[in-house]
Amino acid sequence: CMTYSIGFRAPSASELTREVLLRLSESATQDMQERLYRDPSQDAVLSAGAIPQAMVEFARDALTQALRDPHALQRALGEYLSEPKANVWFEGGGIAVSGLGVRLDQGTRMLYDTRHVFINGECFLAAGRDARLMRVLADQRSLDAAQVTRLSAAAVQLLSDWCEAGWLHTCA
Repeated sequence: CMTYSIGFRAPSASELTREVLLRLSESATQDMQERLYRDPSQDAVLSAGAIPQAMVEFARDALTQALRDPHALQRALGEYLSEPKANVWFEGGGIAVSGLGVRLDQGTRMLYDTRHVFINGECFLAAGRDARLMRVLADQRSLDAAQVTRLSAAAVQLLSDWCEAGWLHTCA
């Protein structure tokens, strides 16, 4: 008896929530200015262990600000879903891809949405012809040499970097 699993992960709601919130919190701490909670008008309290309502509002405001980016959820979800399994290792050291076709390594996970390309847990903005060709790469797992030559110089450099990392390989 053999069992095969093909396709997307099927995470539980709690796992998905945990992973997306973790990524949202990481990006929020990078993008957010450091504001300290201050309560200079707070009177002395009778219940020293009670959480002040002003602190709750400060936390709510920080969370709202972190979620203000309309694309934050898509980025966090794409990064999580494209992350390779823990037991996947890549052999780096590929060559520049200029003039060659490419194929994704079997351990590589590549996804996209309307604005981004996700590969192995990383996110890249993509637009125009580059985005269309990166979507072909994600869907078909390869690009032929003619398709690679239609990519911008920046996209070809990105493919070369991925090749160097072992995420994709050149082919004739």
